[in-house]
Amino acid sequence: MGYTCSEKEITAHFRAGITEGLIPGTGVSISSEVFHSSGGYSVSDSKNVADIFCSLFRSKELERANNNFSYYIMKPGESTGRGAIILLHGLNERSWGKYMQWGIRLASGTGRPVVLFPTAYHMNRSPRTWVDRHIMMPLVTARTSLMPDTRLSSFINVALSTRMTASPHRFMLSGYQTIRDVSSLINSIRDGEHPGLPGGGPVDIFAYSIGALATQVMMLSKPSPLPDESRIMLFCGGSTFGMMNGTSKLIMDSRAFDRLLSFYLEWKDMGKVTDGDSFLKLTQDTPEGEAFFAMTSMARLRSLRGAPFSRMDGRFMAVTLAGDTVIPPGAVSETLEGAHAEVWDPGYACTHEVPFPVLPGEKSQAVDRTFDKLFDTACAFLS
Repeated sequence: MGYTCSEKEITAHFRAGITEGLIPGTGVSISSEVFHSSGGYSVSDSKNVADIFCSLFRSKELERANNNFSYYIMKPGESTGRGAIILLHGLNERSWGKYMQWGIRLASGTGRPVVLFPTAYHMNRSPRTWVDRHIMMPLVTARTSLMPDTRLSSFINVALSTRMTASPHRFMLSGYQTIRDVSSLINSIRDGEHPGLPGGGPVDIFAYSIGALATQVMMLSKPSPLPDESRIMLFCGGSTFGMMNGTSKLIMDSRAFDRLLSFYLEWKDMGKVTDGDSFLKLTQDTPEGEAFFAMTSMARLRSLRGAPFSRMDGRFMAVTLAGDTVIPPGAVSETLEGAHAEVWDPGYACTHEVPFPVLPGEKSQAVDRTFDKLFDTACAFLS
């Protein structure tokens, strides 16, 4: 059964949410584990926003969800390898739905467990209200009224957009928390201390979109939280932040992304940030802060690290799709100079946010072929 037919069945199976146990017709089971993060960083910015937006900043539910949450492990019926593959998702994702088949194919194709791990304030690490149309639409109306030139504001992106506009340093702070969480997860797996993945073993990464940027920050950090033997595959990601275009109804609106770009590309002004010392300390005194600084622009990457992704000795590769306007293939190729990076023509109309659309009739065959090619390639590389 191809991707398109399987997607319809899997979507139906998980329509009410993730159900643990054997996924019908796959031989792959899914289970959940609880993670306790060491915590994020408080930002005193809610006092600067209109009252209608305050719930996006001040909420015990928000902090509980972000710091104590469930993540998922997919296991093949017959495991042939130890360790695990960690799958990192894209920006402003609130559901694992589109990643179910990705995880299934990686698990069944490699014989290894696949961990679906959420970024800070994403997936189930954020309140359910953030994707409730009835609750979010009044915020969209208020936001576009206050900032009439805002483009592509939607009920899906208004929570992230509002938070990033008010405090763009949240972007790095949440990324730093995510990297610390992933590092803790990797150590527990490698040391054989993970309750759901006993036996230890190697840990590899399959990262999509902004998950690729987080992975690259980990790769460039000295010391790196990634083990020396880790294999890393990026999909639809890999460019420096300054060459991305995150304006999208599914990601963030134009005001938010413009704010992030100006904030991080004008790094020389970081000393003027007044929201507390934690942000300045992280940006100036941690390996992750230095690595993130390098990944904000090509000039910074080249001046600090040269062409660092070319020095991975066959343990790194990237695939991106032609026509991607959010993280353009040319930007990926330039950032990954000297590394194994491929640009594929998918043969069908797609977007960065939906690389594998469910299309009718014969059009679905091209989607099925590209999906199979990607995950055959990934499984061969990560096995």
